[in-house]
Amino acid sequence: MKLINILIVGLLQQTTTTALQLPSSTEITRRTAVSNLIASSTAAVASSLIYPQSAMADELTVSSNAITLNNQNKKAFPLASFGLQIYNDDTAYKLTLTALEVGYRNFFASVLAGNQKGFARAIKDSGIPRDELYICGTVLSNRVNGEEAAYKKTAQGCLENMQAFSAGNIDKLDMIMLDYPGPNDESVRGQWKAFEEMKTNKLVDDLAVSNFSPAQLDAILVNPSATKPTVNQLPFSVAFHPRDILEYNAKRGVHVQSWSPLSRVLGGMALT
Repeated sequence: MKLINILIVGLLQQTTTTALQLPSSTEITRRTAVSNLIASSTAAVASSLIYPQSAMADELTVSSNAITLNNQNKKAFPLASFGLQIYNDDTAYKLTLTALEVGYRNFFASVLAGNQKGFARAIKDSGIPRDELYICGTVLSNRVNGEEAAYKKTAQGCLENMQAFSAGNIDKLDMIMLDYPGPNDESVRGQWKAFEEMKTNKLVDDLAVSNFSPAQLDAILVNPSATKPTVNQLPFSVAFHPRDILEYNAKRGVHVQSWSPLSRVLGGMALT
């Protein structure tokens, strides 16, 4: 099973005065062009998927533009995501409204970008029902060592996410993601303990990771009662796409989300 979705970097332009001239002389606005890009990108991803073997089919369901993750959450995970970059809250507010206007419904609002409040306010002011949106926050807690220290740092990060998102009256997330794994297995398990606690407290539905190698995923999965990560967000692009990235995640029933899918950077993470 080799499945991947794309995370589009949030760099949409605000102006609608510039138009693109098509060969057919049909004039479209920049927003229309971006909207068409979302639709075509999603279709391309869906059409390129190699569907799961029957043994795995009950873990992950694929439709034309969204998937059901391995925890069988009834809320689908759209294949194209809008990822906010590093800019201030006012810019995040404007770009989020633009992304909503052109059709994005899956949003990646990382704590690293420092603009979750601006994003949240845009969600509130958009008037789009919350149940039509899929929202992911992140926690950065990879620099502390040991299970207890990692647990406390991650729990603090979960709280800070909820405080930031409350600016838009968002009181529950669809997904929370670890930006990076801790320095060792004990630390990873401490991070995951805090995430599972957040899920138990009904503040989030789906738990995810980013930049995790096979061994780091196994630090979680070695516990048979642990909640399985739904997504592993990784560098995977037109220039960097080693086959084993999809394979090691598929083997564990974890969906791969690509960050910077159009990147020209050839380097990647060590998979050990």
